[in-house]
Amino acid sequence: MNRKITVFTLIITLLLIHADVAAQSDFVKRMRMSKLPERGLVVVAGAGTAVVRSSICGTPGCNDFRPAWGIGALYKFDPIWSASLNFDYLKLGASEKDPNMPRNLSFKTDVIEVSATAMYNLLDAYSGSGGYRSSRKRFVVPYVKAGAGFIYYTATSFPTSSELAESQTTYDPERKYPAFGLVVLGGGGMRFRFSDQVSIAPELLYHISSSKYLDNVGPRLAPGGGRDHYGVAFIRLMYTPEITPNIFSRKAQQAK
Repeated sequence: MNRKITVFTLIITLLLIHADVAAQSDFVKRMRMSKLPERGLVVVAGAGTAVVRSSICGTPGCNDFRPAWGIGALYKFDPIWSASLNFDYLKLGASEKDPNMPRNLSFKTDVIEVSATAMYNLLDAYSGSGGYRSSRKRFVVPYVKAGAGFIYYTATSFPTSSELAESQTTYDPERKYPAFGLVVLGGGGMRFRFSDQVSIAPELLYHISSSKYLDNVGPRLAPGGGRDHYGVAFIRLMYTPEITPNIFSRKAQQAK
């Protein structure tokens, strides 16, 4: 009797697993179906975290992983190429941990970045072919992007032994803040498409700035120091507005 129950339980389990896989497969197939062409305007918003590489911090161990937010717009020219304009706000911070330079120095910097980027899909956004090409899209599309922009930032440095909010001591600014700088950026990510309107894209971007003062440590304190860099990990929500056809053009098409 127990053996029959075991066999019956195994059969039911296998059937349930099969049904679950089939349901997931149908779900993915439904997500692939599309009524919109792969072109046009997309609204983008995201959040993530930022790290910095500067004269006092060149490794993840000295970094404060600080927040980043962003909004923007993306325009798809075709299933491969897109261009975007982004407005990002991020915070940078780190503490000096080089035993050869014991300056007891930490910094926090607020950065506003405006950038334009070009994006290239490593896979065609459509997964169909022939007559099905316009109605089937890939669930996952990897991409790379590169661009340039400018930053507007304010840097504050203070003793590592105390938090900025609690410290009564801040070091003199190395230059006049707020300050402007240029930035070039590159990276990539993966876009996950859930519907005609909604996609989610985790991405990593590396920024090379023209500034040596993102940590409030310039050539006077760090002779020979290079330009400051920073990296940002974002999760971006992409929303494609649903455009309602003009009622008059629709009636004209029906009349034909």
